[in-house]
Order: sequence, then C-alpha cells, then structure tokens
Amino acid sequence: MTTDIPTSSETPVAAAWRALNRVFDPETDLSVVEMGLVYGVEDTEDGLRVLLSLTHPSCPMGGLIVERAEAALADIAATGRPARIELTFEPPWTPDRITEEGRRRLAGER
Repeated sequence: MTTDIPTSSETPVAAAWRALNRVFDPETDLSVVEMGLVYGVEDTEDGLRVLLSLTHPSCPMGGLIVERAEAALADIAATGRPARIELTFEPPWTPDRITEEGRRRLAGER
C-alpha cells in the first residue's frame, strides 16, 4: 500500500488532493477526484476538512468510498490535526462534474 506522506514543500491541502486521487469509485474505476465527488478541501485550525459527495444519497458504495477516503487521509493527517470528511449533497452530484481525464477513461481512451 502506498502512503501519501506529504513532502516538505507540499501543503496539507495538496497532499489531501493527491491522496484522494488514489481513492477509486468501485463502480467506475475512476478516482473520487476524477468523478468530481470531492467538492473541496480546506485546512482549518482543527485539521483538514474534506467535502465529499456521492453520486446519489443512497449510493450502495458510499460507505466503502468514505472508508477508503478516511484511510487515505489518515496517512497525511498531522498529529493532533485529523482529516475529517463531511458528506454533502448540495449541490447534487451530476455527471457534469466528471473531469476531462475521467471522461477519457470512461470512453476507453488512455
């Protein structure tokens, strides 16, 4: 398993985005970043705050995606400053949020 320990020049927010880019939606095999499920990452005085959505509030893979995101973020969280995920459905996710790279991958292009 690859760990996502931030480099000395990398910000916690950049490290979080890099870690989340390694968390895959099991139904599409795209990362949660490529899927557009990460609505934002903020470095607060209490730690990292990640706004994450799912394709639908009743997504059957939602629990697994959140668990994997939490595990990926645990590797980069500073001592005493945990990363926490907040699920949001505002605005609702739509396929328009998929990145260009994600669209190419879904189309079978590399």
